[in-house]
Amino acid sequence: MFHLGIRKKITFGFYLLLVLMMGSAVLTYGIVKRVEDQVAFGEVIEDFFNTTLEVRRFEKNYFLYRQEKDFEENQLYWEKIKDLFENNAAALHLVVSSSEIQQLAREIDTYNGYMGRLHAHYLDIASGADYRGMGRAQEKLEEQVRHAGKELTEFGEKARFAVKNKIKTLLKTTQRILLVSMVCLFVSALTIAALLGRKVVNSLKILEGYTKRISHGDFVEVAVGEGEQEIRSLLTAFNRMTKELQMRQHQLVQSEKLAALGTLLSGVAHELNNPLSNISSSAQILGEEIEEDDLEFKKNLIGQIETQSDKARDIVRTLLDFSRIKECKKEKVLLKKLVNETILLLRGHAPSEVVIAADIPEDLSVIVDKQRMQQVLLNLVKNAIDAVGDNGHIWISGLGTGCGTGLDEVEIIIEDDGPGIDAEHVNRIFDPFFTTKDVGKGSGLGLFIVHDIIEWHGGSISVESRPGLGTTFIIWLPAAQQELGYE
Repeated sequence: MFHLGIRKKITFGFYLLLVLMMGSAVLTYGIVKRVEDQVAFGEVIEDFFNTTLEVRRFEKNYFLYRQEKDFEENQLYWEKIKDLFENNAAALHLVVSSSEIQQLAREIDTYNGYMGRLHAHYLDIASGADYRGMGRAQEKLEEQVRHAGKELTEFGEKARFAVKNKIKTLLKTTQRILLVSMVCLFVSALTIAALLGRKVVNSLKILEGYTKRISHGDFVEVAVGEGEQEIRSLLTAFNRMTKELQMRQHQLVQSEKLAALGTLLSGVAHELNNPLSNISSSAQILGEEIEEDDLEFKKNLIGQIETQSDKARDIVRTLLDFSRIKECKKEKVLLKKLVNETILLLRGHAPSEVVIAADIPEDLSVIVDKQRMQQVLLNLVKNAIDAVGDNGHIWISGLGTGCGTGLDEVEIIIEDDGPGIDAEHVNRIFDPFFTTKDVGKGSGLGLFIVHDIIEWHGGSISVESRPGLGTTFIIWLPAAQQELGYE
């Protein structure tokens, strides 16, 4: 068995444990079935014993009061004893010997014979017959009845005791079988675990550790090395899966980013139109006034051209930075600047009556991948804009939290006063392909990717919402002070 592969070892161990369990189960079932039969037979013996007591009770009443109804009741219960004996004679062989059964049959008939003779004797006395020695004959008959009744009672007690002992013996046997079975199963399980080898278990633990890292977005390749063929095949397949997941995630993030770009283009075009229009107007006025001597007026026009050109350049640069495909890399970023750039992209997408306000300290920084983090902010703010409609407020705030010795994490809050999210949807909004928007207006991947990006940064995100009162997204990210040594 030591030369078998892991699959065959597991299969062999499984069948061994299965045979042991089936064997113990069959033995236990057989004994339990016998206990069940003994319990059922014990009920018959108990009924026999109780009926015997009733026979003896009416027997004594008849001795004392000599009433015909007591004799009739005595005979009725005697018939029941006879029926119980005849219907269960075969089962009685399990607890008593054949000679005792034969003796019981004689005692039953003997008892009834003595009782009939005593009844006839009492009738003779009641009729006024006068026989010599009748009193002595009565005492002898009564004594014979009592002795026969006692024999019946003793047999019932003996049978009860025998059945109880039988049940106790079977139960102890069951306990021993179960104990031996558990010991055998335990020893077999330990043996099988040892045969599988510590290296296999360690390999699976290593694989588990890599799985946890990958679940947090850290796509690493597992060293295959040497070992069992199944383990090496599993690790190789795991590496292929990791690469595929990394590629799929990159494609998913990029497709969502492109979708967001498509949505932003109309708004960005509108934002670019304003500074370009101002540039055009200022240049036209400057051309018309080129011959004039008003130098301050000309400088003012040139200043406006420069200002509006810088504004257009910033919009285009931010859009290009966001759309460019880059390798993911964390760096220290000022949060306020990142938020302002995001708002700049979304300003043209928001209706004029929607107010977007940001309250973030100038020096608050985070260690993030700038492009990915901007995608998070863009997605959340764009959702807030869609939620408030043509008139509403959106607040973006950030602050550092700590325990008195520097920042532990940065908290980012994005809040709107829109209609909110229904309670039954709150727990599902981060699920992939879940959306509350109309068909064609949402893929259901935006918040799923947001959640994935935040976890990749080692942070967390939660949502609070009450219908009619708005929605609040809260993001926690590690502060820059704790991440300066990041590689």
